[in-house]
Amino acid sequence: MDKTVQDLVNHQTENYILPFLWMRGEEEQVIREEIARIFECGIRGICVEARPHPDFAGPGWWHDLDIVMEEAKQRGMRVWVLDDAHFPTGYANGLIEKKYPNRRKTYINYNTVDVLGAQNEVTIHISPMLKPKTSWLDIRKPIDKEEQKNNKLMSVVAGKLVIDGIITEELIDLTDHVEGDFLTCTLPEGSWRIYVVYETKTDGGNPKYINMIDEDSVSTQLEAVYEPHFQHYKDEFGKTFAGFFSDEPAFGNVNGFEFNESIGRKDMPLPWSEEAKTLLSEALGDNWRVFLPYLWNSTEEMNICVHTRYIYMDVVTRLYEKNFSKQLGNWCEAHNVEYIGHVIEDNDQHSRLGSGAGHFFRALSGQHMSGIDVIGGQVIFGGAGLERRGIFKGDGEFYHYTLGKLGSSYGHLDPKKKGRTMCELFGAYGWKLGVRDMKYILDHLVVRGINHLVPHAFSMREYPDFDCPPHFYARGHNPQFKHFAHLMHYANRLCHIFNGGRHIAPVAVLYHGESEWTGEYMKMQKPARALTENQIDFDFVSIDMLNNLETYNGKLENNHLTINGEEFKCLVIPYSQYITKELAAFIKATAGLEIIFVDGKPEGISNVVDEQEVSELLRAVDKFKVVPLSELAKELKKEGIFDLQLKKPFKDLTYYHYEKGISIYMFQNESAHETFSGEIELSGGEFAIIYNGLENKFEKIEVRKVNGKSIINLELRPYDSCVLFVSDGSLNGEFEKYRPYSIKLNECKETIELSKGWNYSLVKNMDYPNFGEVTQMNELVPISAIDPAFTGIIKYEKTFELAEVPRQGILAFESVYEAVELFINDEYVGMKVCPPYIYDIADYLREGTNTIRVEVATTLDRDRFNHPEPPFIVWHDPIDPTGMFGKITLSF
Repeated sequence: MDKTVQDLVNHQTENYILPFLWMRGEEEQVIREEIARIFECGIRGICVEARPHPDFAGPGWWHDLDIVMEEAKQRGMRVWVLDDAHFPTGYANGLIEKKYPNRRKTYINYNTVDVLGAQNEVTIHISPMLKPKTSWLDIRKPIDKEEQKNNKLMSVVAGKLVIDGIITEELIDLTDHVEGDFLTCTLPEGSWRIYVVYETKTDGGNPKYINMIDEDSVSTQLEAVYEPHFQHYKDEFGKTFAGFFSDEPAFGNVNGFEFNESIGRKDMPLPWSEEAKTLLSEALGDNWRVFLPYLWNSTEEMNICVHTRYIYMDVVTRLYEKNFSKQLGNWCEAHNVEYIGHVIEDNDQHSRLGSGAGHFFRALSGQHMSGIDVIGGQVIFGGAGLERRGIFKGDGEFYHYTLGKLGSSYGHLDPKKKGRTMCELFGAYGWKLGVRDMKYILDHLVVRGINHLVPHAFSMREYPDFDCPPHFYARGHNPQFKHFAHLMHYANRLCHIFNGGRHIAPVAVLYHGESEWTGEYMKMQKPARALTENQIDFDFVSIDMLNNLETYNGKLENNHLTINGEEFKCLVIPYSQYITKELAAFIKATAGLEIIFVDGKPEGISNVVDEQEVSELLRAVDKFKVVPLSELAKELKKEGIFDLQLKKPFKDLTYYHYEKGISIYMFQNESAHETFSGEIELSGGEFAIIYNGLENKFEKIEVRKVNGKSIINLELRPYDSCVLFVSDGSLNGEFEKYRPYSIKLNECKETIELSKGWNYSLVKNMDYPNFGEVTQMNELVPISAIDPAFTGIIKYEKTFELAEVPRQGILAFESVYEAVELFINDEYVGMKVCPPYIYDIADYLREGTNTIRVEVATTLDRDRFNHPEPPFIVWHDPIDPTGMFGKITLSF
C-alpha cells in the first residue's frame, strides 16, 4: 500500500494547521480551556496574536504566553508568535517612537509651480515648497512643523509642458540656481513646470513605523519583538517555539488601503533611504536627481521616464527584500526557528507601494513558507471572477484565478520554502460563514497548492466578539464548533497528502509585477483564468527566477524549463509594453522552449535607454508567436501542452496534480449549480483509488486504457471534491468499487418521500443536548420562518415503515442550513458539513418501524438580531435560512 494512503488509513498525519489565538489578557483558566478546544479539533499548532493584548512584550504578556507555552508543550503543540503589537507588522512595539525617532520612515516628495508665458527672470520661494500644500481644510490636522524644518532639498528641475501635464524629456536642472531660500532663473520660451523634490520624514504614512528599506530601522523590529522572545524562550526555540509570523508588512508610504498605489499612476510620497539614494545614483548616473520628476509625471517620449520608474522600483523592492524580509528570515534561521507570513495581495497590491510590498516574490524572499490570505470575502462560493462589493471593491478574477496560485507557486519554486505555502483564511467573512462555505474555501485553496493553514480565529473574548468573526468556538456559543473540528481533521488529511512531493504543471506564467511599474500591461489573472477554465495547470514565475536559475535549482534542458524540480513545457508572457533586458536575454538564450506572448509583443526595454541596444534585445522576441487571449488554451492543447483533458468542457472543474511516489490528483467542482459528470483523460496510470477526505474513505475506481491514455469517469456535485491516487502498479488494499450516487439511485427500485410529519425541537449550543419543547411540523419550512433570530441546534425526528430490509438505502436531503448529524434507529450514521446532503444508510435500516433523527447546526449569523449593531459593518450579505426543508427522499 502507498505510504500516504497507509498514513490516512491509520490516522497518522502530521499537523499543518496553526490558527490565530487572540490574546487579550484573559484569565488563566480561559486560556487553558481555549487551547484545549483547539486541541480537540486535531490541531497541533497555534499562532498567538497580540494585537488586542494590553501589554505586549511586557510582564502581562510573558505571564500569558508562559501559560500558552506550558499547555502547548504538554500537548505536543507548536507555538508561533505574530510579530508585533499592532497590525500591520512594522510598528516594532512602539520602539521607533520611544527610542529611535531618527529611524522613522523617510520619503521623497515634490511640489510644482508652473511658469507660463514668462519673458524675463522669475523668482521662486523654495522653502514653502519643501512641505505639502495646506489649506483651511488642514487646520485641525496634526502637523509636525519641527520635523518639517529638517526637510532637505534634493533637486529643482524644469520640464517643458506639452499637454495635460505631460512634459518632454528635455529637462533643465536648476538646482544650482537656488541661493538660500530662493530660486532665480530665466527659462526658454514656452510653458514650463518646475519640480521641487525634497526628502522628508513627515509627508507619508505612519511615523511610528519602521522604514522597510533601511537596515538599521528594520533591526528595531528584531530588538523590540524577536530578541525579547528569544531571551524568554531560548530553550524552546526550534522545539515548542516554532517561529514568527509577519502580518501584511508594507512600504507604508501612505496611510490606508486604497489598493491603487502604483508607481507613476498615483501621486504620493515615495519610500526612501540613504541606501536607496546610493543605488539609484549608481544605476541612473550622475544626473540621477534630474530624473526624479519622472517618478510622478509621465513624459511625451516615455523613454527615460520608463527607465527611471523601473530602476526606482527595482531598487526599493530589492532593498525591502534584503533589509526587511531577509534580515528577519536570517535572524530566525540563526536562532533555529522559522519566519512566515504574508503581504497584502488584494487587487494586485502585491506589486504596488502603499499597503503593498512592491513585488510579491521579493517581499516573501526571506520567509520559510510562501504565504497569502483569504479573508473578508475574497473567495466566495459561486462568485468566480465577479467583482466584490464591500468597504472596498474587490477584483474577483484575481481572487479566484490568481491569488491561491500566486502563493503556491512560490512555495513550489523556491527551495527555501520546501514546497510549503501557508494561507490565513476564514477571518472577517462574518458570522454568515459556516462550515459549508469553509469547506468550499478550503478545497479551493488546496486544489491550488496551499498546504498549510492559519484559520482566523479563536477569540477568547466573551461572545459576541464583533472583531472579524467568525470565531470557531466563541466561548462555547458556536453551534458548529464540533463540525469545524470535523473540517479541521479533514484539512490536516488533505494537507498531509499534498506535502513532501512535487507539483506537476505544464505551463509557467510570467508574474506581471515589473510590467505594471512601466507601461501598459495585461494582468496575469487573464491568462490564469483561461488556463484554469480549460484544465491547464500552471505556476507563476518571476523574472528573478528566470535570471537566476541556478539559485532556484533550475535549468533549460530538452525543450523544458525546470525550476526546483518542476518542469514546464511553455512560458506564457501576458502582454507587456515593456520587458526587462534580463527577460529578453532569457528569451534569447532559450532553445526549444515554447514561448507564447499573449495579445502582443513588447515595444521596449524598461531598463535600457540606448535605442540600438533596445532594438537588438527586441529582435530576440521576434521568432516567438503571439496568441490572442481567447485562443490561448486552444493553442496550448494543439501543441500538446496539457496534463489532462475532459471529454466535455466544464469550466468550473479545477484540479491539482502531485507526484509523491505515485500520481495524486485533486478535483473540485466549483460550480454553484451544475454537477460535473464525465470522462477525464489522465496522462497515465493502470490502477486508481478515489479518496473522500471528509469521511476518510477509499474506493477503487475503474481505469480504462485508450490509445495509451488512462480514462476515468467521475461525478462531482456542487461543493464536491475528491482525491485520486493513480499508479502503474496495483494499489494494495481492500477497497469497495466507486459508484457515484447517481448510479446508486438508478439501481434503486423504489423511492419514498419523507418530507412530511416531522417533530422538531430547539436548543442553544450552550444548553445542548437539553432540547426544548417538541413541536410538530407537517410541512417542512425553514425554522427562520418561524423564529427568525434563532441560532443553535435543531433536532428533527420521525418514524417510517419498511416491509423488509432493503439491499440499498440512499437518504437525500434537498435543503439544509447547514451542518448535519444523522441518527437511524439511534445509531450514529455520520456528519455532513456541506452539500450534497446524501447518506448511504442501508446498513442501518431494519424491517418494520425505523426512527430517524436529524440534528442541524446553524451559523450564528441570525443571532446578531439579538444584540446591538456592531460598531462597523464590512458586508451587507443576504441572510441564509435555517433548518431543514424541501424534499427528503429514501431510495432503496
